[in-house]
Amino acid sequence: MAVLAPLLRAHRATLSSRAPTGVVETGVPGVSFFWIDHDTPRSPLLYDTGLVILGQGRKVGHLGGREFRYDADSCLVLGVPVPFECASFGRPDAPLLGLRIDLDLALVHRLVARCGDRIGGGAQEGPVAGVAPLAMDGPLLAAVVRLAGCLGDPLDRELVGPAATEEVVYRVLRSARGEVLAALARHQSAHARVASALERIHAAYASELPVEALAREAGMGVSSFHRAFKAVTGETPLQYLKKVRLLKAKNLLVFGGHQVEETAYAVGYASPSQFSREFKRYFAVPPSQAHTLPYSDALQPV
Repeated sequence: MAVLAPLLRAHRATLSSRAPTGVVETGVPGVSFFWIDHDTPRSPLLYDTGLVILGQGRKVGHLGGREFRYDADSCLVLGVPVPFECASFGRPDAPLLGLRIDLDLALVHRLVARCGDRIGGGAQEGPVAGVAPLAMDGPLLAAVVRLAGCLGDPLDRELVGPAATEEVVYRVLRSARGEVLAALARHQSAHARVASALERIHAAYASELPVEALAREAGMGVSSFHRAFKAVTGETPLQYLKKVRLLKAKNLLVFGGHQVEETAYAVGYASPSQFSREFKRYFAVPPSQAHTLPYSDALQPV
């Protein structure tokens, strides 16, 4: 994707930050720019719903036994927030450069309503995996280039940016991976019900959230909810909740300046010692060394 890399390099050159890793807003609503100028080992992250697009460098992601490779020729489509493990590859003379587009659910609903049954991939009977790579070519690549090309001009960002972002989402919906996003708009589907449960988890992760209660709120039996949840996220509900708590804890320790004990209670642990054990098991360092983990020098992980 040689056509996108020069646009992102030009945008990087306009930024005052010389930090080796960073994430900044672009001025286009819902679109951020990120860079990493060194290799980053496989590390746990929390990826939110949206699109991750690379113009230079590459990433390798791991989720529930699946491996995703995405680079300048592909992007990552995330229909639900997922605890992900990811390695990034960049170097000072050729840093990893990319864009992240947050997903506007109102826009997705509007586009799905207008597209009807013309969504790429077509509606599926069962729940759809919430994460999938997608080739960057044709009309999708052209739309991303228009988005990246508008970042250098304030008026372009204001007028062209939102239209280009909407087209990118539309092109993803019409692609072979379109159902990853479209499933969110099919309210009675198992996928949409799991997505609703995920919203509940992210809003109340520090509370007790029994699987039975989540299944009941989703209008599903416990066994069918469990199967659908794992099909969408790659994790069981309890595994997912634990990882969300630990990833939220990492952010509190690194970016919020919290102490270990108060962090444990803040994310829902009754025992700081249990929290410390599980944190070390997941991240391979104790909570007191959270600042040494990859992406701890960025404004937020991408």
